[in-house]
Amino acid sequence: MPGTLVASHTLATALLEDLEAMERAVALYASDMPTRYLLRGPHDPAVIGWIAQGVARLGREEVRQRASRLLGHRRLWLRDMTTPEIDRRHKERFPSKRRLGLAESVASVTVMWIAPAPAARDLPAVIDGTCPRCDGAGKLWVNQVIDEASGWYEEGYVPCWVCQDGGAA
Repeated sequence: MPGTLVASHTLATALLEDLEAMERAVALYASDMPTRYLLRGPHDPAVIGWIAQGVARLGREEVRQRASRLLGHRRLWLRDMTTPEIDRRHKERFPSKRRLGLAESVASVTVMWIAPAPAARDLPAVIDGTCPRCDGAGKLWVNQVIDEASGWYEEGYVPCWVCQDGGAA
């Protein structure tokens, strides 16, 4: 019997290492974690169980996809660039603002328990809908300053800093 407890603990630790903080938050949101949960002590094994439960309910790929969209929404929100369409889809995915906030804060604490593996930190930020900066074109027309002293400016397209090349989202 003790071997079983060690094996499940090792399995849960391996699962946590494979999840980035946003993925842990999505898994907690989908789990049976009480909405009025208060973290007790420096390490709560129930949280690890809820994360495993959320991953089992949604599946690993769905957790990653929702976490990518959540990360994209957070980055747009921080720059005050969300559109009503993006906010509507976010609200459909996460209807309870309170539960999402709790899931994010508890997930952030789990990073102190077990840090994500380097491969798990490569979570892309995805915009759910068209980019609010370039309307989905992926490029922006800009006037670039090459040399301000000589007045040398060039115009042209550059990749959108919001949706391309790992920009804001």
